[in-house]
Amino acid sequence: MMKNKEVEAGNPFLPQEIIRDILTRLPVKSLIRFQCVCRYWRDLYRDPSFITDHLHHSNRQNPCILFQRYRSYDNEYDNHSDLYSLGSDMQVQRFQNPPLIEHLNHGEIVGSSDGLLCVQTNRLHYRHHSLLLWNPAIKEVKLVPETDFCRGFYPYVNPYGYNSIGFGFCPSLNDYKIVIPYVKNDCFEMFKVYSLRSRSWKEVKYRLDACYIHYSVTVNGVMYWSGKTEIISFDLAMEVWIVIPMPETHPSTGYDHVMVYEGKLAFVSCTHDVYHSAIHLWVREEGVGASGETWNWTKKFTSNPYPSSWLFPTTMLGNEIFCMIWYSESTNAVLFNPTTKNFKELNISKCDDEHQICNYVESLVSVGGTKSSTKFLRRRGSSSWGEYSGVRKMIKQKL
Repeated sequence: MMKNKEVEAGNPFLPQEIIRDILTRLPVKSLIRFQCVCRYWRDLYRDPSFITDHLHHSNRQNPCILFQRYRSYDNEYDNHSDLYSLGSDMQVQRFQNPPLIEHLNHGEIVGSSDGLLCVQTNRLHYRHHSLLLWNPAIKEVKLVPETDFCRGFYPYVNPYGYNSIGFGFCPSLNDYKIVIPYVKNDCFEMFKVYSLRSRSWKEVKYRLDACYIHYSVTVNGVMYWSGKTEIISFDLAMEVWIVIPMPETHPSTGYDHVMVYEGKLAFVSCTHDVYHSAIHLWVREEGVGASGETWNWTKKFTSNPYPSSWLFPTTMLGNEIFCMIWYSESTNAVLFNPTTKNFKELNISKCDDEHQICNYVESLVSVGGTKSSTKFLRRRGSSSWGEYSGVRKMIKQKL
């Protein structure tokens, strides 16, 4: 009776669990504004279970892709830190640039996980990896401590001049990790692993013949890099390396890589002829294979031919595969729907073959750092290594 009277009097009552569920579905910007409503709401945004639930809804409702122009090793002043985002509404928007990174040359996103971006800010200095962890949604930045230099060991850089730094989440440890492969005498000899939880680096020794690897993906706490003939995996919890063969039936096209499909490790390949391209995708399934292995590859589909010989699948956007089209005057991207087998053509500004792509979703996940809007981070002209070192000292004093 009391509740009915309150409703009739214009004072509706909502249980806390319903309010909580509504809040998990709101954008981060709104949640930050609503912190002043009451103490319960303010504390809720720091609750680990609320952060997890909000991330779950954000992944389903608001996934997007970030575009960033590739950088050149040749030009020290080639500063292209502009970022653009593409959401499910197919609208391209200018993505906020953090003040600390905006005015530093050669800042490059090298990994993305649960709304956190791993940014390398000193790409020209071959022996040093200056890394930041950045959550753009809550405007939080953390400076990753530098690793100690080991004589004779160098961070791996593939033939195209890009490194293979991995960044991902380990559910069993509730920890985010950065992994850097190091080479010596043309062999992978060591991998340095940074733990956000312990805020420290450790070395994992493992000898493996160096092969071409590019960017990585992380699935269920395991990081994967695709090479030319095999896939390298690293268990973030056990810190064990395993070499996985590619699907036996995959066509060797030179454009093969790993991605995440329906929450599983997937291998995508694209075949081309003079006028058409087709996408092939396999998923790694758990279970005993024909040779007694505890995993096997299952081919999910081959797309219908698309009328372009320069189609390249890159990543997932929601339930569709986002593909770049090079050397096209009209359409520069398409979305392929594996369910309907249809291609949807797009003409996206700020998206071309000179841009790299990564997935992104808003989240409340903290990097344990300082706010990127802090005044002392807004330093302009910090383009040299010496000036950047000064910025590093200021951050350390704040942390």
